[in-house]
Amino acid sequence: MKLKRLELLSPLALCCAALLVSCDDEPTQPALSDLEEVPLSASQPGEFWDIAFAGTVGIAVGGTVSGVAPNQTFAPLLVSMEPNGSWAPDSTLSLPASGLLTAAMLTPSGEPIIAGVDFSPETGFILDGRSAGGRVDVAVGGIAFSSSGDTLRLAGASATTEQVLISTTPGSWIPETTPYPTTHGERALQDLSARSGDWVTCGFDDAGDGTPQYPNQVLFLNQGSGWERISISCGGCSAWEFKTVAMSETGGILLGGAFTNFGGGANEYTASLLVRSVSGDWAEIVLPSPTQLKRVNDILIAQDGTVYLACGMETSYLMRSSPGQALVKDATLPSARIHRLTESPDGTIWAVGAVLDSQGAVLRPAIWKRLS
Repeated sequence: MKLKRLELLSPLALCCAALLVSCDDEPTQPALSDLEEVPLSASQPGEFWDIAFAGTVGIAVGGTVSGVAPNQTFAPLLVSMEPNGSWAPDSTLSLPASGLLTAAMLTPSGEPIIAGVDFSPETGFILDGRSAGGRVDVAVGGIAFSSSGDTLRLAGASATTEQVLISTTPGSWIPETTPYPTTHGERALQDLSARSGDWVTCGFDDAGDGTPQYPNQVLFLNQGSGWERISISCGGCSAWEFKTVAMSETGGILLGGAFTNFGGGANEYTASLLVRSVSGDWAEIVLPSPTQLKRVNDILIAQDGTVYLACGMETSYLMRSSPGQALVKDATLPSARIHRLTESPDGTIWAVGAVLDSQGAVLRPAIWKRLS
């Protein structure tokens, strides 16, 4: 099925795909970066994968790396924001000696909940700050947290279809099955979002042949009666990559990633953004200079309705669409990779990832703060 194409973007597209605002042809304003890197004391190469805030508390999680492949070693990295606004390593939690921290959230009262992978033994785990026991070993390598009311969910990768964990009680994380339509292959859920009791998660299944019946890119929706697979107007989406998903308060969905071309040795990515209205209709948002943006890595819908997109691969771009305004570029970060965006309670926009060298290898973990 052919997608309807919209050369427009506004937060209202999430709600009813109406009253949309035209995008600029090129992502070139403003010319200077509105993202400022926050100084950190971390000295080893590595990267941050997630960042979270509650009140005046902020944490960022990731990992550091030492050595040369294939003999590299990895260690978890946790930093927290100090009262003066600086960031420093946090030693209050017991972390594995070898592994990565891959997702984080904070409860409204500031209790940290962190997912990661312990390399010895190889297992996923959750550090649940709500419970006295602390660590819970799980069969899911968590990638994204989300919450709605008192219900928490974690999505990620596992060896089965049980790739979502739900928690309604501190220290208890129960697996949920996501209904992949094919036999088992390499699969993972890449992102998770919740609003007003509805949940949505996106990911991939390498066992899919790319037909509408057996897609290799998937989207699941949970509106209170379990997870169901949602058909997408790109059919099996065999040449697409779904990286991030965001749900509006009224149930509209933004789905970001890339259209890929690997034929003949090509390694081409073209940033893509799809929108599903509350009525279930799909449309493609035509992004400015999508071949330059390459991929939409994360989507943030801010408290004031502004939509932020973290795009790029070796060069990162922060795109912004304020209510009633065209999509513009807030920042260009040469030799950097943004994994996650978030908003602190005071309305500040934050980004985490890594600064890269000229060959695209990580130099250092990085946190950026939007200046205005």
